[in-house]
Amino acid sequence: MFSIRKFAVAASVLIGATSAPVQAVTGKFTAADYQRALWMVTRYYGGQRSGQGPNFLLRDHTYKTSFVKDADGSHDLVGGWFDCGDHVLFGQTFFYSAYMLVKAYDAFPQGFEDNYHGVDYSDYESSGNWDMAGGTPDGIPDVLQEAKYATDWIIKATPDGNTFYSQKGNGDYDHKLWMTAGMMSTQTVSNGGESDGVRPITKNPADGSMPGMAAAALAVMSRVYRKYDAAYADTCLAHAKNAYAYAGKNKGAAVGAGGYYGANANPYVGYVVAASELYAATGTSSYQSDATGAAGNLKNHYYTLCYANQDDLGYYDLATQAGSSSALSTMKSYFISSYTSKGTGESGLSTVGNAWGALRYPANQAFSVALYSKAAKDSSNDQFIYNQVDYILGGNSSKYSFIVGFCSGCSGNAQHPHNRNVYLNDSNPTDAVKATLPIPTKNKQFGSLVGGTTTSSQYASNDVTTSYQYTEGGIDYNAGLVGALGYIVSKLAPVDTSKLGTSAIQGRSVRRAPELRSMVEGRDLVVSSSEGISQLAVLDLDGREMTRFANSGTTARWTAPRAGLFLVRALTPSGWASSKVVVR
Repeated sequence: MFSIRKFAVAASVLIGATSAPVQAVTGKFTAADYQRALWMVTRYYGGQRSGQGPNFLLRDHTYKTSFVKDADGSHDLVGGWFDCGDHVLFGQTFFYSAYMLVKAYDAFPQGFEDNYHGVDYSDYESSGNWDMAGGTPDGIPDVLQEAKYATDWIIKATPDGNTFYSQKGNGDYDHKLWMTAGMMSTQTVSNGGESDGVRPITKNPADGSMPGMAAAALAVMSRVYRKYDAAYADTCLAHAKNAYAYAGKNKGAAVGAGGYYGANANPYVGYVVAASELYAATGTSSYQSDATGAAGNLKNHYYTLCYANQDDLGYYDLATQAGSSSALSTMKSYFISSYTSKGTGESGLSTVGNAWGALRYPANQAFSVALYSKAAKDSSNDQFIYNQVDYILGGNSSKYSFIVGFCSGCSGNAQHPHNRNVYLNDSNPTDAVKATLPIPTKNKQFGSLVGGTTTSSQYASNDVTTSYQYTEGGIDYNAGLVGALGYIVSKLAPVDTSKLGTSAIQGRSVRRAPELRSMVEGRDLVVSSSEGISQLAVLDLDGREMTRFANSGTTARWTAPRAGLFLVRALTPSGWASSKVVVR
């Protein structure tokens, strides 16, 4: 619970030797509190799942799935994440947020626990307890399973080097009705649904920023997920190269999403980040040359890390992945020193940012500073990191928590987030009724960082569903906070990562994915598992996903369009299982 505790963090022990003095850091919460907060803000992404999901918010709702028609002709585009309590996938925040999550794990793997079955939340459903204690480990860090739902869609969005999908849905159509994603799917396209067709899909935006971040997310995933599924890691790498090729054709170009999201202020960042991450993933020198060759296009954005200002990430990756000797000092000069010098607000909160979605900015800055601290082996700015995170969790003058569901010794916390799925209300209520909607018990620990305020006493009067500036949350809001919390937990309660992926985690048994039985009957692939198969995916040898569909029962069947060798992946209650099949 909330308490003033002194944590003497020995940086030389936890993140390597450093010439900087050891700092006595004042954290306002216990290690268990930070772990709980991280569990909550990570699982939040499971409530953003479009398509088959499962979306944990909708798990017991009448309408459990949504937008299952998303496609470009015969090319399946079902899946991905929603954003900002609505039902559109906007690439401007989606690819950036996916990268932020996998990068957080890559930088601070000891900060991320395995608490639950992130593929389908079947453990929570079985226990009937959707609190932290209701989950059971499955051998894979939760943050990677949440991020994998995003990279699954990025694979679909990058079928080859000349094709890139960046958006699903139309924001104006989507905002007409207040109802869950599943119920909205039953409406007409002009009302945000798909009852009379496929909702709008944005293809080939002639943008270099979004495909760069997409390539970077897949490249990191190809490294960090290989331990758990080598075939999936190979697929991620193949599609990272596709996205990178598209980004290379559109270097220096960036597009926005109408009145919803602006274009990246520096579209070269995505290319630098992607090249750096692909060099780390492959060791191919041409990627390193691409990264360092484009480095001169990075700049000081004189603002804050966010979906539209990513130069922090570019300099960090040049230093840690591409071998630049000067990028880290530039990162400090341009960003780290600026952020920490502006930690002069309430309870040490950074004053860099603006009033719309205000708290995402200090969260992002805390993550940027944490990345620098890890790379530079310098813990001298840890107090700044704690101050940003603590303010958000309730370590402010009002003891008010800005995380929906998190309250450790708080006097109050956000109760009315702008998010249609969390309330499970399909009545298209008036604004007055929206303001009174209660969150169902199962969804109370939603984990969303609301926009909030930089003066904690001002929030309670603005905690209204339709006060978007204050109560809206988004995938980019949570992303930096996940990383900053991962850094804190890696220092206070480091996870033994050697146990992940093994048959026993923290003394509790973990089910392993069973072997698949695969047969060929003419051109039909017949795949079976005694545990049952809920999804089937088939990939070709280049890692391109040829099909993915929902299934019920212990057997799934697919007709191959041609002879060849195929990789079959089936989702069972224990996780994904794979096999290779030859069709003659």
